[in-house]
Amino acid sequence: MRRNARFLLLASLLICAVATAAEGVFVRFRLQKPEASTYYVQLGGYIHKENWYLKHAIIPEGADKKADARVKAGEFTPWFDLKTHAGKDLHGRLKRAGGLAEFPNVTARFVVGRASVPAGRDAGATPTLELEIELATEADEAQIVKRWKTQIEGDQVSFLVSPNLKQDAAELELDSEMTARRLKWAEEATGGQRHAPKNLLLQTQFWAPQRQELNLKEARVLSLLGFNAVGNMPPEVKEKFPEFRAPAASHDVRLDLQASRADVAKVWDKLAQQWKAGFAPGAPVNLQDEICARPPIGSHEGALKEFRAWLAQQKIAPADLGVENLDALQPIENPDVLRERMKTNERAARRIFYYTSRFRQLAATDRIRWNTEELHARFGDKPLSSTLVADHPYFGGTGLGMGMDQQNTTWGGWPLALDWFDIGRRKAVDFIGVEDWMGLQFMYGPNSTWEGFQLMGFQSAIFRSASKGTLPIMAWITPSDERNLRLKAASALCQGATHFFFWCYGPTATSTENYWSDLQSAYPGMAHLSKLLEFGEPVLNGGKLRPTKVALLYSISSDLWQPFGYIHMLDRRGIYLALTHAQYGVDMLTEEDLEAGRLSDYKILYTSDPCISAAAAKGIKEWVEKGGTVVASCAAGSRNEFGEPTDALAGVFGIKPEIKVEMQKCEYRVRGRLNDLKPFDHVELREDPGFDISGLRVDFETVERKDAKGTLIGLFKSNAKPAVAEHLVGQGGSTYIGASIGVSYIKDANFVPNDLAERWPAKHRNLLIWCAGGAAPFVRLSTPAVETGVYENGGKLALVLANFTYKPIEHLNVELPVKGEVSSARSLANGELKHTSAPADGAWKQDGYTHVLRFELPLGHDDLIAIEPK
Repeated sequence: MRRNARFLLLASLLICAVATAAEGVFVRFRLQKPEASTYYVQLGGYIHKENWYLKHAIIPEGADKKADARVKAGEFTPWFDLKTHAGKDLHGRLKRAGGLAEFPNVTARFVVGRASVPAGRDAGATPTLELEIELATEADEAQIVKRWKTQIEGDQVSFLVSPNLKQDAAELELDSEMTARRLKWAEEATGGQRHAPKNLLLQTQFWAPQRQELNLKEARVLSLLGFNAVGNMPPEVKEKFPEFRAPAASHDVRLDLQASRADVAKVWDKLAQQWKAGFAPGAPVNLQDEICARPPIGSHEGALKEFRAWLAQQKIAPADLGVENLDALQPIENPDVLRERMKTNERAARRIFYYTSRFRQLAATDRIRWNTEELHARFGDKPLSSTLVADHPYFGGTGLGMGMDQQNTTWGGWPLALDWFDIGRRKAVDFIGVEDWMGLQFMYGPNSTWEGFQLMGFQSAIFRSASKGTLPIMAWITPSDERNLRLKAASALCQGATHFFFWCYGPTATSTENYWSDLQSAYPGMAHLSKLLEFGEPVLNGGKLRPTKVALLYSISSDLWQPFGYIHMLDRRGIYLALTHAQYGVDMLTEEDLEAGRLSDYKILYTSDPCISAAAAKGIKEWVEKGGTVVASCAAGSRNEFGEPTDALAGVFGIKPEIKVEMQKCEYRVRGRLNDLKPFDHVELREDPGFDISGLRVDFETVERKDAKGTLIGLFKSNAKPAVAEHLVGQGGSTYIGASIGVSYIKDANFVPNDLAERWPAKHRNLLIWCAGGAAPFVRLSTPAVETGVYENGGKLALVLANFTYKPIEHLNVELPVKGEVSSARSLANGELKHTSAPADGAWKQDGYTHVLRFELPLGHDDLIAIEPK
């Protein structure tokens, strides 16, 4: 009996599966009004996978050319086989950005007794249309599963459709239904009241226009959520919503090395005509998108001539490059060519590869700057030039290089990143964009999330450091629910990004990817951020983050050569995260910064860079002798800018030049893969049980000198050899860690691939903090793993908190050094805070602070505390 029941159940399921597979998708239309007219329908639409758009069709077929094929008002068109027409493009509901409304969206434009006009726009005095739309599983009235009757002011309507009509019928919506739902969400999230910053940008963009009546309602959604810059606005929105600035963008601007200054100017001559109406003050103008140093020099004579002239300007001897004169030099633009050329002259090939890469990066900055200058030459200071650097190739393997042993995981090939520091240092744009493909939900999962959302802050910190806090930063954030959105934004804000671009509103039905209009959980997050920016704007706008005495080296040489693959980049980020988790401010410095003497502003320098240029190494040595402290991990400084072994820093570290590096094999570029690694070794510290290390281990020996005595403070458990050593040099000193401590910190956090649930360990962080010595954190908190940013503006302060414990903190105790007494401390989330004050001492007093402000508050995802002086 049971066997028969199971058989019947399986047979029933099989029949259902066959029926579902055979289910068709047919559509027909009927125009009811205007009466006494004829019509036909132009069919199109949007999908959410390649090829992104539905094919066009005319219903009835040929009616656009033959008047007698058109349909009389009050009559239905013939049934149209949408499933056959669309084929594989007719997908089911996806979840690329939250799932809701991510069905294919069919657009139907009614051509009523008149000539065709551009799709999607009303044509003059278009009459009101009353119409019906029916969806059926067969070309049969008896098989209709969805029917809409609607009245529109315009000529185009759109509706969702599914290959499984019966199953999904209840979730299929008309465009007006989708718009009404979104407006309701915005009203619920904001209480019907707009909060928005005045000067800080909160930007998004429409994708494709709908009917005017719908466009105005969609604009109301964005206005309620606090946006003040909206791209791709149709005319009626520009007219009715003066609070929206109109940004612009061009992919036609020339950033490639094959473009001369004159070539760049020619493009702007055309753009000046296109944008002759001008710009509102503060309107952003984006120059291309996700920019890298591409295409390569190749055989282009102009680019080759410029490269060779640059080498001569740098006084690079032709003999060092293996040629008699620079006119004979050919560039090396990827690792495959490098490896081939190294077979005949390795020394020369290494130098050519390094100089080729650096020239491409610096010349690209020139072209970005040229475009900014051309913009202002034609439009004055009102518009602001902007561009966006690409994060996914960066975290997918390039760093600020191109990768060496593995091609890029996200873009493939060998894409050379730009020198982000050079862009910031030279202020090549009026403000810079950093982006987020770190979704961990919907479209982007573990392979694109890396170490989490604090990497929004990490990218921001690069540009803040490069420009000394003077280059405005915009954080581009992809669809995320409330928690993820708030954490990304708060991390970026902690590190200097005060402008935000939520890419892209859409709406979903008229977009292809990365839309957030139908992700309800994003609405309260955006409403919160607009309130936070409005609340903090008196300090954030024009304010700067407090200076820090802690620096982290960012050697582009290391990113170019990647002698240990991805490990040093991960170790660098791990150290950065550990310091921010302990509430230290971190400035990143390049080799050029060290050569220029910028280390004089800092007490401590951390480095995970195996490759450090000879000039930068000299700068480190001189700075340490004058009293600085350098902390090195990951075989830092063991190679020069050409990837060759060097002993330039061995004396500073108090070690013998000969070291041996061992590495564990792992896919270090993917979130959570470190979980599969077994501990490589264990570091035992003096009077401390120490911690496990993973990734890389350095076999080194310490030395003693007459003027400085080396001190061994840690051993590897496996062989009792040195693991951590201190060394005194002149008035300063060093700590050398024979492991990748940042990688180990990340590994022991035990990342969950598909969730934010890592728990950061204290042991590795404690050693790094101990090394900081006289450098003080921005603020002291009772709970670690809360990122902070302290803005100053005319005596006023704003403390930003981002909670990366991922759990509510009931009682967070805060100690903040201040210059003078405080009259009030007010939290966005908690209102006025009770506070006390005490005299500053120790490192804070040495840094010029007179008092320590103390208060307590509960912390959810984030908060901003505005502090007024007496």
